[in-house]
Amino acid sequence: MKVALVVPGFSSSEQDWCIPALLNYVRALARQAEAHVFTLRWPERGGMYPVFGATVHALDGRKQLGGHVFHLWARALRAIAAEHRRAPFDVIHAFWADEPGWVAALASKWLNIRLLLSLAGGELVGMPDIGYGLQLLPGRKQLMRLSLQQATRVTAGSEYLCGLARSACEPRKIVRAPLGVDTALFSPPEAERPAVEVIVNVGSLYPVKDQRRLICAFRQVVGQMPQAQLHIVGGGPLMGDLRALADGLPIRFLGEMDHAKLPEVYRGAAVFAQTSRHEAQGMAMLEAAACGLPVVGTSVGLLPEIGVVARDETELAWALVEMLRDPARRKSAGQAARRKVEAEFALAPTVERFRRLYQAMPHGGAERGPNSV
Repeated sequence: MKVALVVPGFSSSEQDWCIPALLNYVRALARQAEAHVFTLRWPERGGMYPVFGATVHALDGRKQLGGHVFHLWARALRAIAAEHRRAPFDVIHAFWADEPGWVAALASKWLNIRLLLSLAGGELVGMPDIGYGLQLLPGRKQLMRLSLQQATRVTAGSEYLCGLARSACEPRKIVRAPLGVDTALFSPPEAERPAVEVIVNVGSLYPVKDQRRLICAFRQVVGQMPQAQLHIVGGGPLMGDLRALADGLPIRFLGEMDHAKLPEVYRGAAVFAQTSRHEAQGMAMLEAAACGLPVVGTSVGLLPEIGVVARDETELAWALVEMLRDPARRKSAGQAARRKVEAEFALAPTVERFRRLYQAMPHGGAERGPNSV
């Protein structure tokens, strides 16, 4: 099987964790199929190069904005067509419904190749108060509507995102198909987890991740458990504001961190907290669960399928305190989270799910229900 993957950005080498979930997926897929990655914007290099057995076609379009975007799209279409002429693709798989989805939809129609479109971020949301979501950007709704119409199947990585997708395209097209986490890298500690009362959060410091809510909830936690600590991993424009809000609290801002170092952060914590206003999946939460951490937080992404949902700051604080005070419950919840990840969200089952989906997608006007995958 030969697969064209269309993405906004990808790794410049096997050591570059540009988008970790995509790199892991390509690494696993390339063992089973001939994979070609067409990356539109990043890295800052052009040309072709190998990554884990896949061939990356880098278009280096990061500066092609405004009217120049049409030149980028044309170059991408020519690159896909040239590789298709060399040996036909069986399927085109686009990640994100906006620019990658639009380019893949054009290629699918032009070359008569089946299109799988994976929703992977904020394509279906618009939050004006924080300026988040592709629904807020001029012209994006129309582009995404055309991408969704052309797609043979549309995947979403969580039940939460499937619910949003049902209002945006034909429900019969939608398949729940999350990306996976490397459970060999992200695994529980070999020895007994240290008896710490550390809450950890991993995410970029942008309003959609809402660490402000977490800090406010943590203030309530400290009122009941003065020895508790909060570690926040990630960088972004809100660093100064969040530091000011955290003044006087036992909170450590660890900044941006190499992806390969995150397992040790999770292994040294007691519980993972998510306060995002939107997550397509929540890969940091999945990584924490794979390391045997119980997860608590907002009802977006995969968290409602794995952890404890908190509706507001008070509920979040209460749930965190309960976890911190009860080591037996914490251990049991963490073990259950790990088992859930191994069964449904490890690389092997998630890549196999996509591979079967590629094979089962109908050609042309033929139809087959997604439940047959």
